[in-house]
Amino acid sequence: MKRLVTFGLLALGSVCGAETARATDFIDIDDDSYAAIAFSPATGEYAFSYDYGSRTSAQNAALKRLNKPDGKIVCWVNNGFCALALGDEVGSYGVGWRWGDGASTRGAAEGAIDECSKRTSGARVVLIISSDGQVIQKEKKPTKEDLPAA
Repeated sequence: MKRLVTFGLLALGSVCGAETARATDFIDIDDDSYAAIAFSPATGEYAFSYDYGSRTSAQNAALKRLNKPDGKIVCWVNNGFCALALGDEVGSYGVGWRWGDGASTRGAAEGAIDECSKRTSGARVVLIISSDGQVIQKEKKPTKEDLPAA
């Protein structure tokens, strides 16, 4: 069974650096899908998985992708969204999630920012994913082309 959830791309697109056109869309997320986010406090690196049939398999996949000895699962979700926020200090993070009918990326992102802001300054959302992978928004890393002309 799928459930109707919303995701506000325009508002969160600016947070994550995603290029989007519409302010709000509705999608059906597979309620049998799981996603997970793994994080390394020592390096500040993260990895994620989505569209797995169980919490354990999603968590194992995320940890395997991260491949860091200190890697740990910081968030998982079934039938919803996970968000990860990072701050100025390496190792500082916050997570948020929303699931079920009416879940939204905005709620997940706001939860991640709030949690991260308690630990460090400069909190920003770097990842939002849906449990089935229909939504994957990652922070855009600046390139040389993004730098101002000298």
